[in-house]
Amino acid sequence: MNVMTAAQQMFVIFLLIIVGFLCYKKNLISEANNACLSKLVINVFNPAMIFSSVLGNAAAGTKDSIASLFLVSAGIFLFLILFAKILVHVTRNTPDQKHITELLYLFANVGFVGIPVVKALLGADKLIYAAIFILEYNVLIYTYGIGLLETGDTTGKKKRFQLADLKPLLNMGTLACVATLIVFLTGFTIPGPIADGLQYLANGTTPVSLLVIGVSLGAQDSILALFSNWRRYIFCLWKLVLIPLVGTFLLKRLPISPDMCQTYMIMMAMPCGNLVLMLVKEHGLDGKECAYTIILSTLLSILSIPLLVFLYPYL
Repeated sequence: MNVMTAAQQMFVIFLLIIVGFLCYKKNLISEANNACLSKLVINVFNPAMIFSSVLGNAAAGTKDSIASLFLVSAGIFLFLILFAKILVHVTRNTPDQKHITELLYLFANVGFVGIPVVKALLGADKLIYAAIFILEYNVLIYTYGIGLLETGDTTGKKKRFQLADLKPLLNMGTLACVATLIVFLTGFTIPGPIADGLQYLANGTTPVSLLVIGVSLGAQDSILALFSNWRRYIFCLWKLVLIPLVGTFLLKRLPISPDMCQTYMIMMAMPCGNLVLMLVKEHGLDGKECAYTIILSTLLSILSIPLLVFLYPYL
């Protein structure tokens, strides 16, 4: 990873977010349009980019076994769970906000932002690492994540976890991760025209996903309110800098390849995930602070990711 490459890529991300912001302000994209774009990213563009990582056996040169990828990914999530519990323990929050904050520490935006950044900084062949990480992410957020929200729900809407709660796992992102894994393991070759079509769709991931973030920023009632709470900055310092630094320091002490270590540092360094806000709203909880934190962490990640790339050799 190169610091200048990281800085340039994050500047490109910033520009595309600003384009989305201006499109909303000029009434070129409405909130309803933005919801449609979000669905396209989640169900079409992101899955196509994940799957394109194994087209033409691009990932055949990976130095790590699939078992090690699954094991290290699981270890990272265990580390994040423990770290999040420690951090929320020292902050003053209502039971609802405490569990929401814990989810924001744990579940980053590995799809909308993580996939384009990994591809830009490390290459498309490293998306197989991201695919396995995202597969475990999806399982965890629809089990542990939902359970955590219902444990802290004080609205009287608590319910026991049921197998039906796992239904959201059957989504295009998860299916794309599983299909990617199958193709990677079997070496199955995708016909040229289909591969080309998937690649065209994959190329739309970065611009469309960042336009969506920019429109979300423009839709906020007050931009100044986004930057006015000092507690959000403390959260972002821990989320975007402290956690990935400690996690990467530990990863570099393991017998794993630099490719895996760098990819998973980027995964840990991602800003807070939009899916947390969707789950919060679904459970009838106050999502205003959650939305502000997600957007602020996304903007600050433009600075924090090049910083982490710079610090990586010294960890």
